[in-house]
Amino acid sequence: MGPVRQALREATRDIHERLDRVAVLRPLTSPTITVDEYRDALIALHGFNAPIERALGEGAERLDLLRADLADLGVDADSLPVAAALPALDGLPARLAARYVLDGSAHGGRAMLPNVTRALGFDATRGARFLASAGIDMAGRWKALLARLESDLEAPESAQSACATAVALFAALEVWLDGLAAKVA
Repeated sequence: MGPVRQALREATRDIHERLDRVAVLRPLTSPTITVDEYRDALIALHGFNAPIERALGEGAERLDLLRADLADLGVDADSLPVAAALPALDGLPARLAARYVLDGSAHGGRAMLPNVTRALGFDATRGARFLASAGIDMAGRWKALLARLESDLEAPESAQSACATAVALFAALEVWLDGLAAKVA
């Protein structure tokens, strides 16, 4: 593992662990997940992913998959709220950090896919395209991103900036999810 990836991983470890326990996302790993819980989790993820993917302007294929899954569940993605309090994604370190956060989540999604398929019958062709990253070479994309992190962010200030953005993005996700939970409670 390269030094930039290691720095990103260490910088985001604590907040990432907290996010793994957030109520709206926790059912994704439960063998008893319901369609309603699944829909709520996808709505929450859409609200975070959509504005970031739009800001990045490239590599938004997974957002298209998420929108298709929401449509399968009878949800119009265009009518959903999205997170507004996000860090600026100007500059290469911030943009690469955002890709690291979003593309890194794809690995977790693929790990959750078997559970969702067993419990709900959704798969890479219907309802769980986003978790499956259907039709996207995420392994190749991840490998290319990791190489870019190490080559493009080798200057310590660039790596520090990327780490700060990644932490800020995870913090924004935590705030977003907490806000959704408050609306439900």
